[in-house]
Amino acid sequence: MNASQDSIIAARLSIQRALLGQISPLLRAAVFSIVGRDLDVRFYFDGFISEADSESASCVETEVMADYEAEDTVTVHCIRLDAPESINDDGVWVYQRREISND
Repeated sequence: MNASQDSIIAARLSIQRALLGQISPLLRAAVFSIVGRDLDVRFYFDGFISEADSESASCVETEVMADYEAEDTVTVHCIRLDAPESINDDGVWVYQRREISND
C-alpha cells in the first residue's frame, strides 16, 4: 500500500467510527476526499437540515479531528439534496442509506 491508500483507509475508519450514534434518518450519504493534509467530509441530507443534524455533524467533525495532527484540516459540510436527486460525488463513500427507487 502507498501513503495515499493509507490516508484513505485511516480517514474511512475515523469517519465511520465517528458516525456511530450520529446518523439521522435524513442523512442520505457521507462522502469524503483528501487533498494533502486537508480532509473534506460532505453529509448529504434529505430535507431541512435541523439544528440537531448540524450538531451531530459538528460532533463527527470533532471526533475525526481528534484522530489527526494539529497541522491537518478537517472540514465537514452539511448539504441539502432531497431524494430522489442523485448524489454525484466522486469522493470516498463511507455511508449511504437505502432509498426506495420509483423506477
